[in-house]
Amino acid sequence: MTALVTVQDIRLADEHDEFEIFKLCSLMHSEQPYHPLSWDKIVPMIRLATARTRGIIGVIGERHDLKAAIFLVLEPVWYSDDWQLLEFFNYVREDARKSNYAKQLIYYARNCADQLGVDLTVGVFSNIRTEAKCRLYRRVLPKMGEYFCYSPPARVAAMEQSWRELSTPTFASHEVAAE
Repeated sequence: MTALVTVQDIRLADEHDEFEIFKLCSLMHSEQPYHPLSWDKIVPMIRLATARTRGIIGVIGERHDLKAAIFLVLEPVWYSDDWQLLEFFNYVREDARKSNYAKQLIYYARNCADQLGVDLTVGVFSNIRTEAKCRLYRRVLPKMGEYFCYSPPARVAAMEQSWRELSTPTFASHEVAAE
């Protein structure tokens, strides 16, 4: 079992953590490839947070071995002068999932919202272990509404094809993938 952490064990990511955060983004996408991955969009967003321009990333783990991260962005409410803290992702590496990391990252996000005096807005956008993820969030945050997404049949077929391609190894068993 992975060691238990507390909110105090979570640290703010900076530019020295970016490579590991990019690796987490890649792992996250390989598990749930709902849309094609665009590094042209990911890199500036991650850098917005590591520079603490309008977002932050809380991380668990050493600089060279991040186990989990939560990406929070400060955004205006579209119909108001109020601001909100949006959770873009809360991700725990597969080898660290027998831990309390995901829950502690949610508490961390709640603490950030308390310090800023803004709402924390979270949505579970997944078709994989969705109910377990929703149960976790319901234990820590009040539920407000539901989230729905329609994908046209052609898009679903393309998504399924991408999933099959990602699930098929692309190198021979004797080769080693470079980092």
